[in-house]
Amino acid sequence: MDLVMSKNKKCLLVTFDYTQKGKSATSFAAGVLLSECRQHKDYGQKFTAEHLSIDMNKNKALNLSAGEIANRINGQHKLEEIDGLALGCYVWNTELIEPLITQLKDKGFKGNIILGGYQVHESSCEALYPGGDIYLPSYAEATLPEAFMQDKLIRKLILNNKFEFASRHSPYLNGLIELDEYQAMAHWETQRGCYYACSFCAHRDVAGNKVHDFSMETIKKELDLFKEKKVQRINVLDPIFRKGRRSYEILEYAIGIGLEAELVFQVRFEDINERLLALFSKLNTHLEFGLQTAIRSESIVINRRNNIEKVSSAIAMLQDKNMSFEVSLIYGLPTQTLESFFESVDFLKRRGVSDVKAFPLMLLEGTQLAADKEVFGIKEGHIDDSGIPHVIESDSFTKDEWKAMRNLAMKLTRLEESACLS
Repeated sequence: MDLVMSKNKKCLLVTFDYTQKGKSATSFAAGVLLSECRQHKDYGQKFTAEHLSIDMNKNKALNLSAGEIANRINGQHKLEEIDGLALGCYVWNTELIEPLITQLKDKGFKGNIILGGYQVHESSCEALYPGGDIYLPSYAEATLPEAFMQDKLIRKLILNNKFEFASRHSPYLNGLIELDEYQAMAHWETQRGCYYACSFCAHRDVAGNKVHDFSMETIKKELDLFKEKKVQRINVLDPIFRKGRRSYEILEYAIGIGLEAELVFQVRFEDINERLLALFSKLNTHLEFGLQTAIRSESIVINRRNNIEKVSSAIAMLQDKNMSFEVSLIYGLPTQTLESFFESVDFLKRRGVSDVKAFPLMLLEGTQLAADKEVFGIKEGHIDDSGIPHVIESDSFTKDEWKAMRNLAMKLTRLEESACLS
């Protein structure tokens, strides 16, 4: 398709964000995308981009309606003057997208509707969101600037451009995300994508199944900034922070500059070794382990094969070094039963793990498990005020048995909360 690009287009990125105390005013995802837009060679000549965040509430009834969101956008940016309007599509706002597109057009928007986010996948995006004009199923750092520069399209367009993560622009270093002194929390990445392909997870690089490392020079400069700003807590968004030379270099640098922030890493038990633990122990770290299940057959079904012997030995090593860590499980997994979920919890309790959390399974768009739901007789339903569907029944457990799993999960949370208060 030959596309003519003309004039300096006025564009807007709209994200739908849960507010979290201590976070920067600009969400991390928006900051990353705006950073690449504003550092683009054609920014200011062919397009400009602004950002609007819509606050989301965990209670769906308290969220703005599609009409109210459209009015807010129009009130702040004048819809008839916008050429490209990008909407972030996630599980918590997916039901809003189509009604919002209708409202935007009714109120005068005549440009391109651009859709990206975890809900946008090449195989299903047009069916899920027929009101879109341009779809960004891959990493939007490269595709969003190109989408913003397009003239009004007659036919739908899917952009899948590759992005060179080694040369990414840090939203912290260029000031797009401002950090206050003693900032309570910052989100941070050292890489994108995941080495694993768990069937329930949306973190892996679906297009290439690769892990993209960020520039070590940039990583170190960001750590310097966190140190300078005295950031209190850094949530590391890497799906898995693995053992290995690169991770050791990052940790050694943080130790060398005397970083005092609490660093929260997501780690696999199988990666725990003496060297990694020794480095973690020299920093203020909290480790999160997503075990999901202690039952081998269940772990195979979700393509997350756990080595239970290594899990047990890693737990002993963590306890020996008095490390701060938590372990999470999932309930509602395919082939799981009420008894096997209790067994997974008991596995951790018998090994002295005090901080255990359990979360209900969600079927995320584009995941293998969502595609296989009928194989396991999976049924979904709404379990709280969020409006987000969760798995509540399958061939291996009834709805009443699921409720018993949920009761145990909530009991675990209450035990943890009471321990924190004591």
